[in-house]
Amino acid sequence: MKRTFFSVISLFFFLTSYAWCVDTRFSSFIEHAPNGKIDWHNGYFYGIGIGYPHLNYGSKARALRVAQAGALSSILQVASGLRVDDRHTLADMEKEKLIIQIKGLVHYEPWERKFIKKGDHPFFRVVYRAPMTGVEGLTQRLLNQLRTKSSSWQDIPKPGSLDISEEKSAPWLVLDARGLEKQSRVNPALFPKIVTEKGETLYEVKSVDETALMKRGMARYVVSDMSQEELVLCPARRPLARLMDLVFPGAAYAQERQKRKKRGRYIIKDVQQVQGLMQTNVVISEVDAKSIQKEDASNQILKKCRVIVIVSSSIGGIEGKIIKHLALCR
Repeated sequence: MKRTFFSVISLFFFLTSYAWCVDTRFSSFIEHAPNGKIDWHNGYFYGIGIGYPHLNYGSKARALRVAQAGALSSILQVASGLRVDDRHTLADMEKEKLIIQIKGLVHYEPWERKFIKKGDHPFFRVVYRAPMTGVEGLTQRLLNQLRTKSSSWQDIPKPGSLDISEEKSAPWLVLDARGLEKQSRVNPALFPKIVTEKGETLYEVKSVDETALMKRGMARYVVSDMSQEELVLCPARRPLARLMDLVFPGAAYAQERQKRKKRGRYIIKDVQQVQGLMQTNVVISEVDAKSIQKEDASNQILKKCRVIVIVSSSIGGIEGKIIKHLALCR
């Protein structure tokens, strides 16, 4: 009886330890603006508005409307600063008439509304959220508009199909950019490129499946304090997992294999440098490029936009203010 109880408890701790390890190996990379933020991993950006009753004739209703107007203005400001590629922000594209209005591209929704009683002057805080991916996401709306405004965007691949059963076990490419110098760090963008040291373009918006692009974006930007070895061998390096290897080696091994198959595997490569006016394009070695091309030929790792970029948490943001935000990975 005692042995059975110990077995159940040990198995519970093993599975809990494993799940914790998988879910927290990456954290969301958050880029902060004065009145909002961009979540480059989960694919959302946010705008914040504040309204004070005491500045609106003591009216809570007027203060709420002010906060809502502020949130809308803020989310559009955050959107205008989004880097599209290595040369443009959304604001640049609006000025160059490549898009009509940023407001028409942003499909926002109410995310938070609170009346905060803090200090002498309570206030309303309203947060709007807008997706970068999905059917109503900024990426899809932007591409649709660019096709009608610029001939250089008209050859973007048409939507394909995603096999959900294959997607669950498909590998992901992880580009580790944490080793770059502070002045040469990667900036996130909607349409980044991967290029080789000889200048060959390995990955760009014109070469991907649009359905995959719409679903997950070209790249997920994350932070992590794990080494590359820990990212790959995460389950085996946890103390409780090692304990289960000793107590129930067969069961532990089977669980690990099953989980690995379900979660897929990571192919990790180092970023050598960054390129582009806005430092959004990552450069990899020729050897790594050949390895990735081989993987892409068999698993469409690039075509299906299964790309993760690990950046340094101290990277410069829209206003140079970036923090590490803990969130579950996928």
